[in-house]
Formats: sequence, structure tokens, C-alpha cells
Amino acid sequence: MSTLPDPVPPSSATIHIAQINLTNLQRFNDLLYTNTISKCANAFLLLGKNDTNDPGMNVGINLICGALIGVGGDFGVIGCVCANYFTGLISQYGTSKPPSLLATFASYITRVQATTLQADHDMAVDYSNPTENWYTIKSGTFDTPWGAKTYGCCLGQLAAVNIPAETDPMFSEMMAKALYNFDQMLWWTILKQNFQINVWNSTYTPEYLVKKYSVDWINNYCSQLMVKYPATNSTWEIGGIRGWGGIGPKKDYYMVNEWTLGSPPINGKDQPISDAAARYLFIDTIPGVILNASGLFNRSFFFNDCGIEKKNYVC
Repeated sequence: MSTLPDPVPPSSATIHIAQINLTNLQRFNDLLYTNTISKCANAFLLLGKNDTNDPGMNVGINLICGALIGVGGDFGVIGCVCANYFTGLISQYGTSKPPSLLATFASYITRVQATTLQADHDMAVDYSNPTENWYTIKSGTFDTPWGAKTYGCCLGQLAAVNIPAETDPMFSEMMAKALYNFDQMLWWTILKQNFQINVWNSTYTPEYLVKKYSVDWINNYCSQLMVKYPATNSTWEIGGIRGWGGIGPKKDYYMVNEWTLGSPPINGKDQPISDAAARYLFIDTIPGVILNASGLFNRSFFFNDCGIEKKNYVC
């Protein structure tokens, strides 16, 4: 991400720029909410869940703030300022706890709506009296699949750039990036709250001798397993095993590991998320083998580093 500019002093010209930027950010905020409605509907439909529960104030903050991560990284100093002001404004709700967000809402989408409406209100306050908090940094921390993030800036920094209007192509490019990141945040949140990773520990003797099968072969074998079973993560390691009863020379085998994203098993039977949901979620099988370039996460990262609860089972 680019470095934030220094605050410019308030003057009639810079105040005017700040107010134009606030107007453009309000429009961005409103359209972001509108477009997230279909993202929520799609995620809950593919995952076989109903959007009938309030995820809580912090989740609403995380979803909106997380949507701006890519904008901050991909659009130079303009994106950096946009992301830092917008996420700083919203992430501070975690400590300021505005009354409008303390109510209980009916769904994810109404929680997102309430959060964006509060942001619209607070940007209107800044618009109406920008000099009062010109140098006050709005800042807060929010959670993402990549760890906690802290962003923030002040109106004086917002006035140092020109945030694009809806008629500017950059506006739609920034919106597309924000919606993709919102989708990542949404799926991560729903999956973390409702599903787990089932780690299957096999009791069977491995079949694939290292001296018989190449690394390319075992990589392709694991990749094809993930094509056939999209909600799985298949990896391999080499293990030395002796003959029956631990007698005889040790032989090296490829040990295939199976993890599944889904619900807890029922009577020992796996309960993965739907194939359609998994195909939407994952970009690849093994690293470098792309299945869905528009997917949300690399499979290895999601299974290993996203903080989804893991449970061990024997198969």
C-alpha cells in the first residue's frame, strides 16, 4: 500500500476538495451496500444456509472494512487514502459503539445496511463541519483472513487527493475490487461461524511406493482427488513403513492426507459443503493448478491459515 500523504491545511479550496471526496465516498458506500445484497444471497444459497441471524456489530465492521483492503493496495495513493479514511471511520465503531449498531438485526445484509447507513451519517457530519475535526485521525482495528488490520487517516489527508466520482472509470474498478474482497470476507465469516475442517486420519496401509511413483504423479493424483471432491484438500508426505508386524526393511511411501471443509461427520460419514460452493470458493487444487481464476482463496491458504476450526477423525 502507498504511503499516506501529509494533511493539507484547511482553506476554502481544500475544504471544497474534502467535501467533494466525502460525497463520492458516500456514493461508493451506498453502491457497495446495494451490490453486497446479491453477494450475501449467493453465499447463503450455495452453502445451504439461511441469512436469518445477526452476525453482530464487529462482523458488520469487519465485512465493510475488509472490502476496502484491495482498494488500498491496488490504486496508489488515492486508493490508500480512500481505504484508510473509510475503514478508519467504520472500524472505530468497535470502540465508540454508536447506538444505531447496538440493536439486534435480522440478517447479515441488514447488519451491513445499518453499518453503511451509520457511515453515511458520519460522513455527512464531516461534510457539514469539516474544520472541527480536520486533523482528527479516525482509526480502528478489524479482523480479516490475513490477520488483524489497523487503518486510519484524517480529513486533512482526504483533502490531499481527489477521490473519483461515479462517472470516472476508476470508481467502477475500485468497486469491483471492493466487492471481490467483500465476498472473501463474507465467505470466510460464514464458514468460520458455521463449518469446520474435518481432518481424516487413515488406518489403511499406504499403497504408493516412492520408488515406483514420481512426484509429478502424486501431485496429479492429489489434484484429481480435489477435482472429484471439490471440498477437500489432498496433500502428501513421505513416510517410512516396515513390513507386516514391523518386520523387514523400511520402505518409503507417499502418505496422502485428506481434509474436508464441511459440517461434523454423521455416523462417520463426511458432510462436506456443496460441490458448487467449493468450486466457487477455491481458486486452485494444488498450488499452481488453477480451477477457477475468479475463486476467492487459494486452497492451501484457506485450509491452513484462515483460522477455521479443525477436528480430527479416523477413517
